[in-house]
Amino acid sequence: MSYQAVVRDQQNHLVTNQAIGVKISILKNSPLGHSVYTETHSTTTNGSGLMTIEVGAGTPTPTSIFDSIDWSRNSYYLKSEIDITGGTNYTLIGTQQLITVPYAFFAKSFAEGDYNRLYNTPTGNNTGDILYWNSNDSTWHIISAGSEGQVLTMTANGIPQWHTTIFNQSLPPSIITDSVFSITGYTMRVAATILDPGTTGIIASGVCWSETNPSPSIGNNNTTDGSGTGSFVSNVAGLKSNTRYYVRAYATNSVGTSYGNVLVITTPTHCGTVTDYDGNVYNTVYIGRQCWFKENLRTTHYADGNIVQKAPNISLTRYADMAHTQNGNSVWYFCNHDSTTKADRGLLYTWHAVMKGAGSSDNNPSGILGVCPYGWHVPSSSEWCELENNLNPGIDITCSNANFRGTMAKVLAKPKYWNSYTNNSFTPGYWHTDSTGFNTTDFSLIPAGYIYESYGSIYNYSSYDSYYDSYYCSLHGSSSNHYHYTYTPSGLTTNAYFWTSSSGKSRQINYSETGIKLAINVALTNAYSVRCIKDY
Repeated sequence: MSYQAVVRDQQNHLVTNQAIGVKISILKNSPLGHSVYTETHSTTTNGSGLMTIEVGAGTPTPTSIFDSIDWSRNSYYLKSEIDITGGTNYTLIGTQQLITVPYAFFAKSFAEGDYNRLYNTPTGNNTGDILYWNSNDSTWHIISAGSEGQVLTMTANGIPQWHTTIFNQSLPPSIITDSVFSITGYTMRVAATILDPGTTGIIASGVCWSETNPSPSIGNNNTTDGSGTGSFVSNVAGLKSNTRYYVRAYATNSVGTSYGNVLVITTPTHCGTVTDYDGNVYNTVYIGRQCWFKENLRTTHYADGNIVQKAPNISLTRYADMAHTQNGNSVWYFCNHDSTTKADRGLLYTWHAVMKGAGSSDNNPSGILGVCPYGWHVPSSSEWCELENNLNPGIDITCSNANFRGTMAKVLAKPKYWNSYTNNSFTPGYWHTDSTGFNTTDFSLIPAGYIYESYGSIYNYSSYDSYYDSYYCSLHGSSSNHYHYTYTPSGLTTNAYFWTSSSGKSRQINYSETGIKLAINVALTNAYSVRCIKDY
């Protein structure tokens, strides 16, 4: 089978005169069906971005046999993937049903057959009855013979219909869905082409999509992209991550609405991995339109390579670095002084370390790169507010309530590490009594503790090591002869604190609470965790 496609990159630019890699799969019964055949091609696009290959003539996978496909007994779908760099890191460009197959393929299974041996054959009773295929129900139908002088035309839905005259006949538009690209967990872009406006001008055009309707219409979700002709690109938002969508373009004139071919896509659960200046690799997750780190930041450098200063040591024990700063210097800390704690829970940063000299921002997005990698930024309090209202709509739309709000903590957090201590000195609360339904968002929040400031004193819990080593990131040592700020790490099994780019505002999750707390007027010399969010 000859197969042609116009190749575009993620910015919808034509990929011309370039070697590309192509992967073709034949799927059985549905767009998500079992692959009965897979092959790869190496080809080159022409000056118009067009590639041409012969399906069945590529390099098959070891278990693929093209001649073994029984074209007569099932419906089949052609899945196309490309790598515009010529490699094998393929990206899905679409899945389409094979409405017809070459006669030679079909005839192979019916060399001795005739019409009466076909399956589910419709029955026509009149001379001139016409057989046609309806892709909406994947069935052959009979249309009765027309009367003398009538002309057979096609309706907007592709159904043949007899008309008495074609003079001054009004026709609907003709449109195709070219491709779906730039797919995220919340958005996608769809390219389409109006081939013919019909006999009247275009009134509206755009894209429609649905999770459940395999033939989406303007009665489902849709965009409106104007009344022009030719090619256009529609920007779609409001999608859900890890969800399958049926997508097709539409065009409307005064006669009616026509639809293009249906493409099937599945939105991703994440926006890839991210590597910071130190080489730490972070996984990500989509929640609504936002893509977040699903791990706490642990870099010791800014994106430009400048060092984030570590808090200077007073004494070093097997438990922690004891540290001090003067004048609120930008510093970071980590508890237990071991690589495992750093890898699991990240580092704790003062607000000045997080911001890298930038001023406070409560914008959405914040626009503050701060300590995050390039392409990402420090989330503002408003961006945390969006996350919270996405999970608990309407709980506190402006996030003006400085308290614990909602019930979203469980769906954001892993049960790992959270305190289950049942002594009366603790509330045997949320994390201890409810162990189901955690982390359904895949945000993967765990307690990393925090460091707070006490002036002129050092805490020594050496006589309570068996208790405080699990609850606090214990400090041991003695003070020097001058006053200094001492930071006491706490809450390694009870609390998770996160800085925002909004001065004095943080978020807290506590083991005995169901929601998230907005804290205000927080000392900027405290040290908290950081989750970065992707620029958009």
